[in-house]
Amino acid sequence: MIQTLKKILAPIDFSEPSMKALASAWELAKDVNADQLYLLHVVVPHHLLGIEAIPVGGREIAREAAMIEQAEEELARIKKDDLENSKKVTTATIVGAPAIKIGDYAREQGIDLIVMSSHGRTAADSVLVGGTTEKVIRHATCAVLIIRR
Repeated sequence: MIQTLKKILAPIDFSEPSMKALASAWELAKDVNADQLYLLHVVVPHHLLGIEAIPVGGREIAREAAMIEQAEEELARIKKDDLENSKKVTTATIVGAPAIKIGDYAREQGIDLIVMSSHGRTAADSVLVGGTTEKVIRHATCAVLIIRR
C-alpha cells in the first residue's frame, strides 16, 4: 500500500498538533516519492460554531473573506519556509464544516491518504480523538493516518 501513495492530504488548522501532523505528512511524502502533498485549511462559518451574534450576510461574508486571505497567506508561508517551496505541494482554503469539506476535497482530488492530528484547535471535543478527526475517520473513502499529539 505504501508504494501506491501518490496523493497525500494534510488538513491543517494551524494549531501545534496539526503542524506536527503536516511535518509527518511531508516526511512521508518525500519517503514514498508521492506525486503531490495537499495542504487544506477549512474556514468554519460562524453559524456552524453556534455563534449567532453575527448574522449571515455581508459582515459574515467579509469575515470569511478575511479569514480565507489570512489562511492563504499562512499556507504560502508554510509552503515556502517549511516545505522547500516544492512544486509537489498544493494549497487550498475552503469554507464549511471541516469534516465534510475534508472528505469532499479528498474525493475530488483522488487522495490516497489523509494525514491529520488526533486533536486540533478544539481538543476538548472528544476525549480519545478530536471531533473533526473522528468524523473524517468515519466518512473518509481513503486511508487516514492519525498523528498523536
